[in-house]
Amino acid sequence: MAQMNPEIAAPKPFFDGRSLTRNIIQRRSWFIAFILIDIFVLYSIANNQELIEAWDYIVVGIGVTVQITILSFVISIIVGLIVALGRISKNIIIYNISTLYVELFRGLPLLVIILIFAFVVTPALVDLIAGTETLPGIPFLDNIIQNIVGIDPAVIETTTLRARDINPVVRIVFAFAVTYGAFMSEVFRAGIESIGRGQMEAARSLGMNYVEAMRHVILPQAIRNVLPALANNFILLLKDTSLASVVAVPEISHLTRQYASNRFRYPEGLLILSFIYANVTILMSLGVIYLEHKLQQDKHDD
Repeated sequence: MAQMNPEIAAPKPFFDGRSLTRNIIQRRSWFIAFILIDIFVLYSIANNQELIEAWDYIVVGIGVTVQITILSFVISIIVGLIVALGRISKNIIIYNISTLYVELFRGLPLLVIILIFAFVVTPALVDLIAGTETLPGIPFLDNIIQNIVGIDPAVIETTTLRARDINPVVRIVFAFAVTYGAFMSEVFRAGIESIGRGQMEAARSLGMNYVEAMRHVILPQAIRNVLPALANNFILLLKDTSLASVVAVPEISHLTRQYASNRFRYPEGLLILSFIYANVTILMSLGVIYLEHKLQQDKHDD
């Protein structure tokens, strides 16, 4: 009777409960603890009238928070990609202008940039468009922007654009977009430079010009490599939207300050605010982890 060779490994079971349990304990204990804390907080909210009142007051700001985050992120990606291409350009002027932009906006605190855009840049642009005693203005652009911001069409011809007509959300979106555009540019630049030079040379040898090679060969690979970094920046941007409260944008942080100061209930308001931010950011962080895992799998498969 033939004996089984002990060197041959036994087939792996279809479901290894012990391995799964060990992995959960070692890698996911923090998430289990978070879920338990979440359940406790939800139970406390459901059974406490003051927490329910705080929730109802603050939660309406989630829409504004998400709106600011998405709009700023989309614009910052466009700005970042353009600046990244400028940062790798061989044109000295384009390179230096792009580098100045990146270093300037990465060096200034975000709060300072928000205040500058809200109270300096926006009024200056309005004066440039609407005109002043010393500036003639741009009438057709003035009328267009008045239409966009919702001025009554019946009075557009008899009035001019004013700084107060520009919604604080618009000011905040551009402040975040230009700031994160500087950070995004470095992410894209690193992604582009991570692609071997042979890829560009191969594309050029096939008859593509520089723009075609960048569009069809380099950028698709670079963007795939930087997707986790872009997702992390999205999470950071979401958290930084809390700074919009300094210019009275009605997002969740501003509503929390209003609720807490009007009713002197700081614990309730801050608990709800922390609960919202923690759930959104942690769930998104798990999405980033999953994305990184899938990308690593795809690389191994390739």
